[in-house]
Amino acid sequence: MIIQIISAFFAIMASSIYLEIPIEFIFRAGVVGALGWGVYLIFDNIFGIFVATYIAGTVVAVTSHIFSRRVKTPVTMFFIPGLYPLVPGYRIYMAVYSFISGESAIASSYLADTVKISGMIALAIFTADTIFNIINKVKQVIPED
Repeated sequence: MIIQIISAFFAIMASSIYLEIPIEFIFRAGVVGALGWGVYLIFDNIFGIFVATYIAGTVVAVTSHIFSRRVKTPVTMFFIPGLYPLVPGYRIYMAVYSFISGESAIASSYLADTVKISGMIALAIFTADTIFNIINKVKQVIPED
């Protein structure tokens, strides 16, 4: 598990370079991706792939928001590369491969899983954005001393 998390960290850093993220944010993007993948691995064994994806996606989104506010940069700087490990690439590949092989039932199963996982990622993004919108509204209503 530790090797997977470290690998995710370096893979996210490499993809951040490819995405031309400024050099001072590449390490943080790697931390976001590694944290998300670690959370996914922990919760996958407990709750299954769909809930684990939602929880890990929420952690990635919240961590990205926190980092972006600390360094005053767009949240997508951390968010997009941080979600790479959670994207269901293997399942969509297997869905297409199964369709080509003529195994429609298996392909449909993989495709359904892909849609569910993608939906969990979208729901996680929505949840984190809603949380931060609520926090911002509360800060506007309650003055700080």
